[in-house]
Amino acid sequence: MRLPTNILSRIAPLAVLIPLAACSTTGQPPLVPMIPTFAPVRPPVNSALADPCISAAATKYFLSESNIKAVDSEAIGGGVNQVRLKVDLRDSMCTVTDKGKVRSIVDTMPKSADQIAADEAAARKAADPNAAAPAPVKKSKKNSG
Repeated sequence: MRLPTNILSRIAPLAVLIPLAACSTTGQPPLVPMIPTFAPVRPPVNSALADPCISAAATKYFLSESNIKAVDSEAIGGGVNQVRLKVDLRDSMCTVTDKGKVRSIVDTMPKSADQIAADEAAARKAADPNAAAPAPVKKSKKNSG
């Protein structure tokens, strides 16, 4: 089968019009229905509650305070508040008084094995900064021959 010699002259105008066909200026709705997504609007967390929680979480998780963000807060009564924290990839709940005293920081997501190993290494380093890091375990390959 032989293609006509002027095939490019027939295809080129169509190739130019294809992007224009995707655009619509008529104001009609698109063929695929769009589902709106709404993020809940949360008021900013009071810094008198967030700052002590962020500092305590930085100490607990061996992270800098820039990796921790206060997401939400809720008064639970008696001058005690709960502040939800986003700690790197984890979520945590901080219980803090109105005066800024942190009572507890609890993980609300389980840790992965990598996070546990990193926390243990950071705890060892904090306990003895002069200690050398343990050598990584090398896996041996079995020869299949």
